Amino acid sequence: MADILNIAVSGLLSFQRALGTTSHNIANVNTEGFSRQSVQISANTPSFLGGSYVGTGAHVESIERSYDQFLSTEVRDISTAHARLTKYAELAGHIDDVLADPQGGISPALHNLFNSFHDVADDPASITARSEMISTAQSFTDRFHNISARFEQLAENTRSEIRSVVKGINSLVTAIRDTNFSISEASGSVKPTQQSADLLDKRNSLLTELALKVNISVVYSKNNSMSIFIGNGQSVLTGTTVNTLAVKPSTSDPAQDVIVYNGPFNAFDLSRQLQDGELGGLLSFKSNLLIPASNALGRTAIGVAEVINTQMRAGMDLNGNLGQDFFSYNDAQIFSATTNTGKATITSEFTTVSALTTSDYDLAYSTAGWTITSDKGRTLSVPNTNPRTILAFEGLTLTINGAAAQVGDSFTIKPTLSGAESIKVIESDPRLIAAAAPIRTSRSLSNMGSVFISAGTITDSKALLTSGEVPAVNFTFTSTTSFTSNATVLTGGVIYVPTTVIPYSNKMKINVNGWQVSLTGVPAVNDRLDVQSNAGGTGDNRNVLKIANLQNQLVLNGGTASFQDDYGTFVGFVGSQTQSANVSRDAQGLLLNQVVSQNASVVGVNLDEEAADLIRYQQAYQAAAQVINTVKTLFDTLIQSTR
Repeated sequence: MADILNIAVSGLLSFQRALGTTSHNIANVNTEGFSRQSVQISANTPSFLGGSYVGTGAHVESIERSYDQFLSTEVRDISTAHARLTKYAELAGHIDDVLADPQGGISPALHNLFNSFHDVADDPASITARSEMISTAQSFTDRFHNISARFEQLAENTRSEIRSVVKGINSLVTAIRDTNFSISEASGSVKPTQQSADLLDKRNSLLTELALKVNISVVYSKNNSMSIFIGNGQSVLTGTTVNTLAVKPSTSDPAQDVIVYNGPFNAFDLSRQLQDGELGGLLSFKSNLLIPASNALGRTAIGVAEVINTQMRAGMDLNGNLGQDFFSYNDAQIFSATTNTGKATITSEFTTVSALTTSDYDLAYSTAGWTITSDKGRTLSVPNTNPRTILAFEGLTLTINGAAAQVGDSFTIKPTLSGAESIKVIESDPRLIAAAAPIRTSRSLSNMGSVFISAGTITDSKALLTSGEVPAVNFTFTSTTSFTSNATVLTGGVIYVPTTVIPYSNKMKINVNGWQVSLTGVPAVNDRLDVQSNAGGTGDNRNVLKIANLQNQLVLNGGTASFQDDYGTFVGFVGSQTQSANVSRDAQGLLLNQVVSQNASVVGVNLDEEAADLIRYQQAYQAAAQVINTVKTLFDTLIQSTR
C-alpha cells in the first residue's frame, strides 16, 4: 500500500504543478513578451521486485518554454528596420511640412521680392516703391530665418534624442547582463536541461527592446549566457562584460556629435556603422536629410544675395554714387580639428555662385600639400605655397596661410550651412538702391558718319567700384578705320593706352574699368562717341530691370537652375525622401505584423487550449486524489481485520 500511496502522491504533485503552470499561462495571457510554458511529466525510475520492474509513479521532468529562436530573431531584425524607417519618416515629415507650406515657404517670398523690383523699375524715382522694396526684402530674409530656426531646433532635438537613445542602449545592455546573472544562478540550482522560462522571457523582451534602438546580433552560449554585437561586430556584452557607447563632440566639427564605442582596447567613432533601429534612423536623418536640407536652403539664400549684390554693384543710386551690396551673409564655416598640432589659418570667399553645391568638405594637410574632399567624394589637391595657398573648388576660394601647418592637420568646411540664418538686408536708405545704370553713352550731334555706340553693360562691378567713379571717356575717329581714346581700353585682346591709334571694326567691343560698349556702323573723320557717368539719371531703370530679370535666369547649380528651380528641386528632394520613407515604413510594418503573428502562434497563450488543459489536469489530479482515498480505505480495512 505504501507503493500505491507514493505513486498516487507523485501523480498528485505532478498534476498540481501542471495545474499551476496552466494557471500561470492564463494569468499572463496579456503579458508582453510572455511565452507559453508546458509541464513535461515523466515516469519515475521503476523498482525491480519479484523478478519484474514495477512502476513507481511520475515526476515533473521540466517546465518547457515555447520558443522559436529563428522567429524570435526575425522579429528583432524586422523590428530594427521598422524602427529606423518610422523614426526617419517622422522626422522627415517635420521638414516636409515646413518647406511645403504654400504660405510659409520660400517660394511666395521669392515671388514677392522680385515683384518689388519690378515695381521700382516701373517708377525708379519713387521713394515709396523703393521703401516697399526694402520692406519686402526684409520679409524675404525673415522667411529664411524662420525656416532656418526650425531646422536648428530640429537639429538640437535630434541631437538630444540621440543622446537619450544611447543612454537607453547602455541601460538595456546592463539589464540584460544582470538577467544573464539571474539565469545562470537559476540554471545552476536545477538540472542542466532545466531553464527559468520567465527569466528567459524577460531577457528576450529586453533584447527586442534593444533591437528597436540599434541593430544587434546575438550569440548564445551553452551556459544560458549570451553575447551581443552591434555595428560591424563590436561587442557591447560578452558574458558579464559590458562595453558602453557614448556621445561626444566630433574632433573635426564640435557642432556635431559622434557615437563613440568604448571597447576593451580603445575607443573609436562607430557612427557610420549604426544603420538600423531608432539610433540608425536619427543618424541617417541627420546626415542624409537634415544637413543637406540646411545646406540647400543656405545655398539658395547665398545665391539670391550674391547675384543681386553683384548686379546692385553694377548700378547707380539716386545720389549719383555707384551701387553697394544690398544683402549680407556669413562666409563659409571653417572648423579646425581638435587634434591639429599646427596653426594654419584659412579664410574663404564665394567666387562662383553657379558652382556652389550643397556639400561639406574636409581639408587635410600632408607632405604633398593640401587636399580638399567633398562629402560626395570629389577631391582636389594643391601644393603648399608661401606665404599663402589659393585653393578654388566648387565655387569657393580658400586662402590658406599654411606656414605653421603640420602634417595630419585637417579642417571641416561648411560653405552654405549658415547662409539662411545669416542673410539680412543691409540697405535701409531707399535712395541708395542702385536702380540706374552707372553709365550713359551718346554720339556727337556734329557726327557726319553713321557710327553708333551701344548703351553699355557692366562686366566687372568690382573693377567699377575700385575706380570709385565713372570718368568721362570719349572715342574720336581719326579716320574711317581708326580712332583714339582718352582712357586706357581693352579691345580684341589688346590694351591701348590713351591717344594710341586703335583699329576700328564694325561691331567691335571695348572694355574700360569694368564696363563694355560696342561700336557699329560706318564712321567719318572727327566723329565722336562719349561715355560718361549717369549721375542724375533718376528715371533710369536699366539696372533694377536686370535685377528683376534675375528671377528666371539660370544662375545656380552649374547654370542649370533659377532660384525657383533650385528651391523647387530642394523641396522635391525632401518630399520624395519623406514619401519613400513612409512607403518603406508601411511595407516593413506589414512584414513585421506577419512575423509577429507567426511567432505568436508558437509562443502565445491560447485560452481555449489552456482551458482544455485545465480540465484535463484537474481530472487527473482528482483521480490521483481518489487513489489516495482508495489507499486509505484499504488501510482502514486492513486495520479493522486485525482487531
